[in-house]
Amino acid sequence: MTAPALVVRDLSVEITGRDGVTPVLDGVGLELRRGRMHGLVGETGSGKSMTARSVIGLLPPGGRVTAGSVQLGGRELLGLDADELREMRGASIGMVFQNPRTALYPMITIETQMANVLKAHLDLDRRGRAARIRERLRLVGIDDVDRIARSYPHELSGGLAQRAVIATALLCDPDVLIADEPTTGLDATIQRQILELIAFLQSELSLSVLIITHDLGIVAQYCDTVSVMHDGRVVEDGDMRQVLLSPQHDYTGRLIAASDLRGLHAQRVQDARR
Repeated sequence: MTAPALVVRDLSVEITGRDGVTPVLDGVGLELRRGRMHGLVGETGSGKSMTARSVIGLLPPGGRVTAGSVQLGGRELLGLDADELREMRGASIGMVFQNPRTALYPMITIETQMANVLKAHLDLDRRGRAARIRERLRLVGIDDVDRIARSYPHELSGGLAQRAVIATALLCDPDVLIADEPTTGLDATIQRQILELIAFLQSELSLSVLIITHDLGIVAQYCDTVSVMHDGRVVEDGDMRQVLLSPQHDYTGRLIAASDLRGLHAQRVQDARR
């Protein structure tokens, strides 16, 4: 059997602040299978984004991993130095953050930002960088690639900005893409377009995608497997249909009830991945 793309085991994290030490993750574990989409779902504050930040080595000030293991393709990431982590980010793991406005630096063009990523990871000349940038912008559904490449982030709509972020995350052909609430702040139509784009890219590029969300409807429609987080712990995980149709934990059941996935939408959950 092929090894998972990403394995998190017994991950615990604490943050030291003015009020002392606060545990934020307690023994978190999950597996992302190769070429699949895994949902990490839970309410705000459950620890979803902190898990993602722990994986890529970008904990907030005062954050510290106290136990556990994070393996990418069998390579242990915890304990890597700053240079090794920078090399891993972008090259092996692509990251799509919640708000494209904060993910993009406002003072330089999209092309310059993407070129800087390529300079850090790939040995391409100027022409090669320009060609790859435009190819990736086309891949994410942008037609007028020259205009978008020359644009500053504030000149783009939210949907176009998020497409540019996704294109940047895919510049170096990462094995894993982490999408942390990738539709935050977008209207409903654009949200659907971005989710369909991620699903298309996952299939087209055989990507392993970890999508972080509070929306069980997204999990039901797009994910193969799911982990449910509550109070810094994974309380349930497994096959998407099995978890959402036959939850074993009370918290999962409450999430499903609040999302109206039982009743009217139960059949849609069952059929979503047929």
